[in-house]
Order: sequence, then structure tokens, then C-alpha cells
Amino acid sequence: MSVKSRAIGAVINTYLSSRPAKHAIYSIGRALSGGRRRARLYYRADDPYSHLLAQVVPRLKEVYGISVEIVPVAPPGLSANPAPEMLLRHAIEDAAILAERHGLSFPAAASPPPQDRVRRAHAVLLEPRPVDEQAQIALELGEAVWREDGAALAGIVERKGGLSGESVRPALEANYEALERAGHYQPGMLHYGGDWYWGIDRLWHLEERLHREGLEGSLGLSANPSPRLASAIRLPSKEPLQLDLFFSFRSPYSYVVLPQIIALRDRYDLAVRVRPVLPMVMRGLAVPRAKRLYIALDAKREADRLGIPFGRVFDPLGEGIGYCMALFFHCIEGRSDELEIVHSIAKGIWAEARDVSHIPDLVYLAGRAGIAEAEVRAAIEQQAWKNEAQANRDALTELGHWGVPSLRIGGYATWGQDRIPLLEAEIERLSGLD
Repeated sequence: MSVKSRAIGAVINTYLSSRPAKHAIYSIGRALSGGRRRARLYYRADDPYSHLLAQVVPRLKEVYGISVEIVPVAPPGLSANPAPEMLLRHAIEDAAILAERHGLSFPAAASPPPQDRVRRAHAVLLEPRPVDEQAQIALELGEAVWREDGAALAGIVERKGGLSGESVRPALEANYEALERAGHYQPGMLHYGGDWYWGIDRLWHLEERLHREGLEGSLGLSANPSPRLASAIRLPSKEPLQLDLFFSFRSPYSYVVLPQIIALRDRYDLAVRVRPVLPMVMRGLAVPRAKRLYIALDAKREADRLGIPFGRVFDPLGEGIGYCMALFFHCIEGRSDELEIVHSIAKGIWAEARDVSHIPDLVYLAGRAGIAEAEVRAAIEQQAWKNEAQANRDALTELGHWGVPSLRIGGYATWGQDRIPLLEAEIERLSGLD
């Protein structure tokens, strides 16, 4: 049993349980300061999710009275964003789909913007102004940057002015340090009352919190996929539908996606192939503490939304991951109940604080899914799983993705458990049900 794994699990469990107290403290502080609601949007002009979120800022003010400060930041380092080029390519495609889904603006065929254009936009936004004026300028700049409208950008720079060129990077870096001190690592984040909301996807949680605080209203973001989403994706008619799920036992989002995938499989008679990969830290990539804690918190919010048990955690890092991978490749892969067995193990890690490096715990989790103890003990002696795991990682990289859970069906690949509605829309299209 790893002392480090136990300690990490204890930190995560304590962090998750502290949220109600944090919200109460914030409410008291807000009342003492006059009751005004304020938030910060940590923003980058070359981040598609920042541009989508900036478009909702005026609604936050109008509907809920939240004043949002735009704070431009430097890009995160590789420890926080280990695949920046892949993330940007994915985010551009993803943002176009999200914009169509929610009635927002983002070009369907955007390209990564030139850094000179990005620097000029940041120079304008770094100039101090009233928050509402700054929010409007961010909208205009975002449209100019992503639609490659150099004339519009030049016009904004001429009218509004900005910092000198040599001052931009130090100011962005100082703002990023402030973001880290506040407890995060990523742009496209709205910070309100001690909680973080990434892009427009998590505004549902913000609205739910505001409703608990006694406010009424709606931001009016659609909850239904557009029928034209990912419309270029087609599957040959004779090829059976198969969903590939790239998965990590150490990823809470991977756990949260499993019940949703099981429901999709049963609803559409879908073949599902689970493809486990090693967690980043076991591939030599450091993960900042703020990132680990945010992911656990966000996964908890999503699990609560979906009615999935979550919150008693025992980190499987190290030997526990090795046992789970060996068990999967030796006696789970290819079984008709593959998803159920993986779900049993993941639930043990993320909802029951089971230590999968402790053989009796692993035997229990596998046993309740129908795997005998002798099979478990034989499996964990195997080492061939390392080659299989690397093959899955290579396949994921070929898709242009890096994180888990990633999902592929036909020609459509996406990242994140919150893309299940889009995935389902594509399944229906490929099945001829739309």
C-alpha cells in the first residue's frame, strides 16, 4: 500500500468536502462588501474557449448582475498543457461545434492566429478600462482575431490604444502568476466565488449555484446538439458501428464517462472497445497540484449532475495502475462485459476508496464483476500489458488527441466526457436515426 497514494487521496477527499464551507464564506464576504457579484475571466486571444466564454459575459451581467473582469494571461507551461498544438487544433474544431450548438460565434474553418495578431489584441486588453467596456472590446478583438480580419483589428488598436510591445509579455506573465496564486493554470476560465468554470460547458454549474443563492434567470444556452454537428463525418454503410474509448484508471473523467458509455451501448446496440493508456505522470510528465485538484473538483460536479457516485478516492498511481492494466489486458479485454468490469474497478478507486495496489481490494472489485481470484492473481504477474498500453497511446496520438477520455466513432474523434451529447448525435446520424 503506497503512503503517497493514500496521502494524495486524503488531500483530494478533504478538498472535495470543503466546497460547501468555501461557498458559505464567500457569501458572507460578498454580503459584507455590499452584495455585488464579481468574477474574473482569465483570457487568451488565441484560445477558442476564451472567445466563446467572452460572448456570454454580457448575459452574466444582464441576467445575474455579475461584473466580469477580463484578465489576459500568458500561455500555460508544458506541465499544465503537455500537448499545446494538439489542444489548439482540437479546441478550434470543438469551438466551432459548440458555437453552432449554443448559438454563438466562431468560424467553422478557423486557423491558429498569428502570434503578432494575438500580441496586438493582448496589448489592447492590458490597458486598464471599466470592466463593461473591456468586455465589449474583448468580443470585438476575438471576432477580428478568429476571422482573420486584420483591418478590424487595426481599427480597434487605433481607437483604443494599448500597452507598448515590450510591456505585453511581462504583463501577461504577471497575470498568469496571479492565476496560479488564485489556484488555477488554464485560460478560458471564469473564477467566481472561489470556484472555477472552464468555458461555456461549465456555466450550467455556475447557474445552478446562483439559483441556490436565490437568483433567478437563465443564460439561454441550448442543451441540444444541432442536427448539423460534425456534418462532414461519414462511415461506410457496411462497416459496423464501433466506439473506441481511450481510458485511464487514474482519470476521474474516465470513470465518470463509463456509465454514460454503458447507456449508449445499450441504447444503440453499439460495440465498444476500451483502450487503456498510462496516466501522464507515469510517462514522465509532471502534473501541477492545482490541475489535479481542479480535475477532481470538476469531475465531482459532473458526477453529481449525472447521479454517479464519486468522492471517496484512493489514488491508484504506481503499482495499482500496473495491476489494473495487467488485469485488463490479461483477462478483461474482449469480454462482452468489458465495460462493466472496468466500471467496477474505477468505481472502487473514485467512489469507494479501494486501494487497487492491495490485492484483496483488487480481488473484491474484480470478483463483484465476475472475475475469479485465481484469474486476478495470475493476471498481475504479467508484464506484456506495457506494449499494449503503448500501442493504445500511439493510436490516440494518431487521432490528434492526448487526453482521456477520448472517444472515436467512424471519422469523428473527440475528447471529454461532456461531449457525450455530440457523440450521441453522431451515432444517430451514422445509424440513420436522425
